[in-house]
Amino acid sequence: MKIADAADLIDRFSRFTSVENLERRLRELNPSIAALEDIAIKKGIEIREAFQGEPIGEFVILSPSRERYLDLIVDSDRTPEEKKEQTVTAEAYGLLETAFKKAVDFIKGVWGDENFSNQETSSENEMSVIQFAELCGKKILLTGDAGRVALSDAADFAPMVGLELPGIDRMQIPHHGSRRNVSTEVLDRWLGRKLPVKPAKGEETFTAIVSAAKDDDDHPRKAVVRGFAHRGAAIKQTKGKALRTSHNAPDRDDWSAAPSVEYPEDQEA
Repeated sequence: MKIADAADLIDRFSRFTSVENLERRLRELNPSIAALEDIAIKKGIEIREAFQGEPIGEFVILSPSRERYLDLIVDSDRTPEEKKEQTVTAEAYGLLETAFKKAVDFIKGVWGDENFSNQETSSENEMSVIQFAELCGKKILLTGDAGRVALSDAADFAPMVGLELPGIDRMQIPHHGSRRNVSTEVLDRWLGRKLPVKPAKGEETFTAIVSAAKDDDDHPRKAVVRGFAHRGAAIKQTKGKALRTSHNAPDRDDWSAAPSVEYPEDQEA
């Protein structure tokens, strides 16, 4: 956390009157980020802010804006004033989540039924950089761990970079396919409304890619797979491996094609 950013935040913290002290505390609470910044400074590597409208190679950032990012820092579990209380809350939530995983129920659903979580994702996830590029005539969206708020902000900004919605050709499913990161409204906005019938295999209209750990049997969530499929997605997953999905590119001996995820007839209750 640089002095300039701490100066923008100082008025939001009643405990701090010194920008330098606030910066020091934020660095203590975010040691990995602070260490990375120190390495970049030592090596003379330029540090650029990854905010809305900034380019990253061929990509452009759609979210977060700088203002939203500062708001999220204050709301984060890592803010100085309420860290202890929020850490306890986070630990309690972790226990509940573990219990939920053991007792999750599934319900059958007809084509088009969607049951996403009503819980919001964390401030840290909403800080994720959402990037868009059009490459080889294909519109590509990278989402990281972004949640519904960030995806909505990105959609608001999309016209500023000439992106008309709905309509994405290749989209990363956020946060390993968590139910808390998307909603029917968000998917409608980015991908269009649900199709009346399931497309035949090979007739999908776009590709969605999801990554999850090799031993993570809970992700992607079935409800999320259904949501993307309802809008015409061919869904590919990596599941802890280095796999590929491509457009008009030759096969590579050292990269296997990512397998498709089958449409689940049930979903989380």
